[in-house]
Amino acid sequence: MKFVIVGAGAIGRLFGTMLCRGNHEVTFVEPLPEVVDAINQQGIGIMGMESEDSSNVSLVPAKAVSNAQEISSCDFTFLAVKSYNTLPATKSISHLVSEDSPILTLQTGLDNIEVIEKIVPKSAILGGYTFMGGTALGPGIVRLGGTGKTYIGELDGSFSPRLEKLHTALNDSNVETEMVERIIGRLWCKVIVFSAINPVAAIVRQRNGLLLEKIESVNLMKRLIDEGKAVADACSIDLVYHELYDILYESCKRTANNLSPMLQDLINDKRTEIDSLNGALCRYGAKKGLSLPTHHTVIQIIKLLEKWGHFYEQG
Repeated sequence: MKFVIVGAGAIGRLFGTMLCRGNHEVTFVEPLPEVVDAINQQGIGIMGMESEDSSNVSLVPAKAVSNAQEISSCDFTFLAVKSYNTLPATKSISHLVSEDSPILTLQTGLDNIEVIEKIVPKSAILGGYTFMGGTALGPGIVRLGGTGKTYIGELDGSFSPRLEKLHTALNDSNVETEMVERIIGRLWCKVIVFSAINPVAAIVRQRNGLLLEKIESVNLMKRLIDEGKAVADACSIDLVYHELYDILYESCKRTANNLSPMLQDLINDKRTEIDSLNGALCRYGAKKGLSLPTHHTVIQIIKLLEKWGHFYEQG
């Protein structure tokens, strides 16, 4: 099948490499010309969690373009860009999206689907999220940061033929994937947990696993989760999983050696996704009269760190 992946960052490369290994055709849409050139010339590949030598990575061929108008059709489009790029990214590939060629969001954030459906029909959107993690190394290589299951679902909860088709393609490509009902509630669970892990890891500049070693960081993450869960309850969201502390511990342990995406962004002087995680929870909470003081505090700290820049060297 033909897949278009919008965004050749860590998650895009993970899915792209595995789909290529599964004998599918993958084309990336990526604005950075050096990344486009590298993918077209050398391909893409995954470096193992324990490996240190990127020269030993087995690369697979893939295509990349800067202008999505060069692509005329595909079977599925994956959206793997930062949440703040959702609108322009969706506009760029809207000509490829239909009910027969749906778009799957692999992003972490609460408002991405709302943004996507401003551009394409809601009936052409699939929800999804993954617990795989990685770090982009060089233009076409990604270091595997943690294994985990990927969840996909129709927004109406049905198990449609197109969902089953995608489910088969991903699993056949060794992407452990499960079709699920109530995809929105499950996504909220991930957002609540990662709105605790990501900013705390970024603020204290530690790998995810170390967050569990200090009672202060554990308590801070729990407060963030409690506030997030209060928002979900006020909005009548079916969270599916109610033991969110367990998911927190499991996620930190599974990605123990990872730098959180938010910490990676600060190290690289890039904008973080704080607005689509903690910020989104605050916006939903405000509509229900909730204040979320802990979330507001970490938002201000992260935004301050964004403005300071050169975060890692100046620490």
